[in-house]
Amino acid sequence: MISNALSVAGGNVARAARRLDVSRRLLAYKMKKHGLDRSCFKR
Repeated sequence: MISNALSVAGGNVARAARRLDVSRRLLAYKMKKHGLDRSCFKR
């Protein structure tokens, strides 16, 4: 779910957070918790 939103947003955490209807800060926390790096999703 998180990785799909990041993929669609091209690695943009703020856009992915809006898509998931959560705060950017919460998404950043979840990414760190699950070992996701936004650079892997950049186009």
